Amino acid sequence: MSDFLKKYTLKIGERRESPFLNKNDIYQDGTTPMCRDTDGRLWAMSGHSHMGHIGIFCGKSLNDLEEVWKAEFNFCVGHADFAFGNIRYPDGVKARGSIWPFGLYICPGTHRFFCFFHNETGWNGKGSAYDALGYCDTPHYDSDFRHIGLMHSDDEGKNWTFDRWVLTAERANFTRIFKPEEAGLALGQPAGEVSLGSGDFTLFVNPNDEYMYIVYNIVRVNTFESRWKGCDTYIARTRKRNDGLMGDFVKFYNGEWCEPGNFGKESIIAENTWHSKIVYLQKYGVYLMTSTKVKIEDDGTAVLLDAADLRESENLKNWSKPVGGIARQGREFGNHYVALASVDDKSPVDVISDDKLCFLTNHNGTDVARFDTEIAERDSCNK
Repeated sequence: MSDFLKKYTLKIGERRESPFLNKNDIYQDGTTPMCRDTDGRLWAMSGHSHMGHIGIFCGKSLNDLEEVWKAEFNFCVGHADFAFGNIRYPDGVKARGSIWPFGLYICPGTHRFFCFFHNETGWNGKGSAYDALGYCDTPHYDSDFRHIGLMHSDDEGKNWTFDRWVLTAERANFTRIFKPEEAGLALGQPAGEVSLGSGDFTLFVNPNDEYMYIVYNIVRVNTFESRWKGCDTYIARTRKRNDGLMGDFVKFYNGEWCEPGNFGKESIIAENTWHSKIVYLQKYGVYLMTSTKVKIEDDGTAVLLDAADLRESENLKNWSKPVGGIARQGREFGNHYVALASVDDKSPVDVISDDKLCFLTNHNGTDVARFDTEIAERDSCNK
């Protein structure tokens, strides 16, 4: 393991406005997906499908990103009888609810846009939403089930077609307390500790190998105690292609890339983390992960603290212990969602070429704030 975080820290500057703002009918709920195409243009998506709209942004860099059009969809969201072209979750249950775009990839050979999105069974089901306990209007203690879906666009994000569900947790997306009738004879998770599925993710396109990576969360709740019991980070990958097709994902499990993206087993790579995001620090040859801190209280309840943690790795498998307490103006820095991004006009958004980068932060459906940030030696910060 390298010792980057022992030698260096992040100096966080003034808050600036990003282009992802409520006043523009954009209500970002998660980390903001971006990707640079082969022509050098930076693209971004922001928003989600049941509040405001999902906008497509383009520019040379974060400094001049502007919305160029509103995303439209060749499929419905919402009620289980109509949503996602009646393509069911891998668990056999009818898909329902909204889309939250969290990953954007532009195929270098065809210029086809791919979007990976988060989906939950308990929001915007228009009468068909459900959680671990039963049908609901909004999920009890956020105990609904997550999947990660894939859609594509052949006109630079103007119109999107749903493809399939690419990531599903090992355990079923329903319980023995309640399951939708179309699940048939399949057995749900027993009452007690319940896994809420694979979601709440980011995408990392690695410049150093032939893969792209989904870095995702699994939340655990206890139905007897009605509370969160844990939230950790996992990782899966698929090979980059140049032909406009997207392969299946393989999960990391027990030290190997060996389990299928749907229903495969998975190993934790970072405990007590929420919405982890990876960038590559090219100057230092190290991967840096940001996440929101999850605290386990004395009674076992998992609580999101809206404070940022940092971890480092040389191989994406083994990560350092968290370094927290990142400060700005004498206060611990963070938010519900935190992510680092490149600020230059040439690098891939997840590749930091020098010492300048930025934080993008937001809460549920709020404006996205930008904080220009600099990598600095720890000793110099204390002088």
